[in-house]
Amino acid sequence: MKFEDVKKNIKLIKEQRMEFINNFDNKYENVQKSLIQAKNNNYLNTIRIHKYLTDNKKIGKVKTARFLQEIGLDENTKILDLNSSLIEKIANYSDKE
Repeated sequence: MKFEDVKKNIKLIKEQRMEFINNFDNKYENVQKSLIQAKNNNYLNTIRIHKYLTDNKKIGKVKTARFLQEIGLDENTKILDLNSSLIEKIANYSDKE
């Protein structure tokens, strides 16, 4: 693979990640579906769950950090670390905010 192709691929991956974060909708169904799909996507599953929930400022950072701590996670937890139970809890949390 040529260097230019690598740069192009990196740019596309960055765009995909930003689109995923920017399209965050805090409704239960959307969060649940998005996290399940992202967990199986090698380009998205390394996004920190705290960033996913708070980057668009719909949900507060401090409140989210406290919630993550309550369920045994932290600000550095990535989507790939989530199981179905945690995804449910996160979807419920985001829907209430």
